[in-house]
Amino acid sequence: MTFKRDIPINVTGPSYQSRSAPLASQQTKNFYQQIVEEGVDQFVLHSWFGLKTISTVVTGAERGSTKMAGIGYRVAGTTLYSFDTAGVHTSIGTISGTARCIMSNDGFNLVIVVPGGTIYMYDGTTLSIITDTNITGSIAVTYLNSQMIYTNPPLFVVADAGIPNLASGLNAASADSQPDELLHAYAFKQNINMIGKGSIEPWWNTGEGNPPIARLDGQLMETGCAATYSIAHTDEAMYWLGDDLSVWRTSGGAKEKASSVAISHAIEGYATVSDAIGYTVSKEGQNFYILTFPAANKTWALSEDLGNKGWFELSSGTNGGKYQATSMTEVYGQCWAFDENGSYQLDIDTFSNGGETIQRRRTMGVISGKPFGKRGSSVQLSKIKLLMETGVGLIAGQGENPQIILEMSYDGCRSWKDYGFARIGRMGDFTIQVEFDILDTFREGIPRITTSDPVPYSIYSATIDLRLAGR
Repeated sequence: MTFKRDIPINVTGPSYQSRSAPLASQQTKNFYQQIVEEGVDQFVLHSWFGLKTISTVVTGAERGSTKMAGIGYRVAGTTLYSFDTAGVHTSIGTISGTARCIMSNDGFNLVIVVPGGTIYMYDGTTLSIITDTNITGSIAVTYLNSQMIYTNPPLFVVADAGIPNLASGLNAASADSQPDELLHAYAFKQNINMIGKGSIEPWWNTGEGNPPIARLDGQLMETGCAATYSIAHTDEAMYWLGDDLSVWRTSGGAKEKASSVAISHAIEGYATVSDAIGYTVSKEGQNFYILTFPAANKTWALSEDLGNKGWFELSSGTNGGKYQATSMTEVYGQCWAFDENGSYQLDIDTFSNGGETIQRRRTMGVISGKPFGKRGSSVQLSKIKLLMETGVGLIAGQGENPQIILEMSYDGCRSWKDYGFARIGRMGDFTIQVEFDILDTFREGIPRITTSDPVPYSIYSATIDLRLAGR
């Protein structure tokens, strides 16, 4: 039998981690999938955006960022800052403690809750401490219909309309459909989700009574939250890490699982999950939910359009650790990202993370005798071709003549054989063929491509030349 040429294989796809190493082969790191609305291929694999350094002046632990009235704010170390379009930070005042902050605003007043600590309000001029005893001790805050709603276990407290630092004791209640520990009253799509450790109870704003909100009967979600800071939302859905260590989402009604079985399995392997930090970002017309596990040194990201098939991994550097940005805020027409070293913008034309190398990797599915109807038989692979955008090299320096490295594993990702690199074209070289000569015999092989050149990557599909061995 001669080689069966140009057999398509799926180079795009999500990260997938299973108990079985061969099934756990698929990895998508610092790439993300995008649906191709018109074209031969259904998906394209794009390089994830870089972090363009804007300011390195502010240092200290990143404790959260937000915007109010078109102005950006963040807490770094023990200081609340505003920042402008150039990333210039202006100190406003001291925020005590070290815990990550939970913030909300009504357009005029920014409330900053330090869980287990002090609660602050900034009115655009003065930073003050909230002393109302019905509010002090709160561990979270959210905003809906002119009122701040504080989480003050076992109660939630609704502040006076337009007055975030005052609340009547009459405007307090508890979510009591089930005995549960309340973690965060979280407003989304006109509902207030009373998120507990074992359940979520939706309420709505009635505008009447004490408090002026009421439970939505029959909508209890019997999945709680394993990490308060994992809660975040896009304009389409609210996301959180469930008490079953799956990622869940709701669009204001029923819940649905957002993580695949494989992603949930990976999370179950982390010694600590309560420190998970989630945030969302919209870029190039796509919504993303980003979830970092600091103690596990791991970051997962989800492309909302693709559901549980849209998971990929983010990291900084070449060692595969967590993504360095621990918060993001969209303001001034840009997506701003922050860590303990400074401020960045998420940028399509930047190919490093604050000057640090980005290693991109895609581990594909298994190549076997399946195209011949004989999976388990020995096959001989002679060539792998990548169909991708070429001619993307830089004028000079690293990336002038960019390349992709190919490796193959024949033992279920336990070891890898290096097949060298293929060039993807100097600037303007759009006709170059990206292909690798293999000529190896095996029963099951898993290909892996890796690159760290600072250029854009768009990979559409791949083909192989294959035949049954011994024919």
